[in-house]
Amino acid sequence: MTTINPKLGRLLAGAGGALLIASLFLPWADSADAPARSGWEVLSATDVLLVVAGLVAVAAAITGGRFGFFRPDVSLNGTADMLGVVSAIVVGWWLLFDVPSAASAQAGSYLALVAALAVASGAGDFRVRSLFPPMETGTRRAVSD
Repeated sequence: MTTINPKLGRLLAGAGGALLIASLFLPWADSADAPARSGWEVLSATDVLLVVAGLVAVAAAITGGRFGFFRPDVSLNGTADMLGVVSAIVVGWWLLFDVPSAASAQAGSYLALVAALAVASGAGDFRVRSLFPPMETGTRRAVSD
């Protein structure tokens, strides 16, 4: 979670996860010849991704994200962050390129995009880490014989 205010990060991830799941029940596409269709009807396999991302985000918010996810070195926070980023990319791609022809995107799809971004930013760990150990500061004295 965020290092500035972890409670805000947990709240943001949990609310984003719940909204991500709820957005699938709202209208996603509407056309003149067909009634509004929900995310469950419009999406083929992406709806499963969004449900899993929402459930993992809610689980990370409830538990604090400290538990491992199938591996001890991958926490629920990291998993929720990765799934949030992937969900945001997939929903953004759908909005830009995959909206059915003669249809327009509706509120559910935009809510899903905002919710996926909320999950990614709430569960993200924004501390900069380096693969290399920090360099020593100060001067070393040469060893003389």
